[in-house]
Amino acid sequence: MELSNIPIKELVELRNTISNMISSYDDGYLYICKVRSYGRNWTENHIKNVYALEELCRQYDGEDGIVDVYTTNPNVSIYNYGALMYIESQEDYDNWYGYKQLERLIPEIKKELGTWDNRDNVPFMHRPTFKPMYTRGDLANYELQLGVYDMSFVPPKSYNDL
Repeated sequence: MELSNIPIKELVELRNTISNMISSYDDGYLYICKVRSYGRNWTENHIKNVYALEELCRQYDGEDGIVDVYTTNPNVSIYNYGALMYIESQEDYDNWYGYKQLERLIPEIKKELGTWDNRDNVPFMHRPTFKPMYTRGDLANYELQLGVYDMSFVPPKSYNDL
C-alpha cells in the first residue's frame, strides 16, 4: 500500500482509525494489568488483546512505571519489565488476590496495634499520633477469615514455570 501521496490529515485519521481497531479487537482472553507508576497504582481494564498489552508494557517498561500482567492467554510471549503471570480464570484470580490481601493485611494490623499498645513505653517523639483504624476484634475477624479461606483457587503461575 502506497501512503506517500496521502495528505497528512488523512494519514492521521487513518492512524487513529487503525489504532482504535487494534485496541478494541478482543482475542477472547482476559488481561488484568496492574500498573505502578510514581506512587500511583491502578488496574487497566481496557486491554483485550496481546497487541494492546504490548503497547501498555512498552509504555511502562520500568522507566515510567511497571505493569504486572495476569492473563488467561497461555501463549503470551512478550517482553515485560514486571510480572507476567498465567491465570486459569477471573474467579481464581479474584480468590487468590483476596487471600493475598488478607495474608498481607494481618501482620500490618498486628504491628500497628502492637505499636499503639506500647505507646506509653517509648519516647514521646516516637509515639503514634493516631489511634489505629483497626481494632483487636477486626484482627480476630481477619484471622478467622484467613483460617477458613476457600483455598480451591489455582494461584497465578509465572510463564517461566509453564
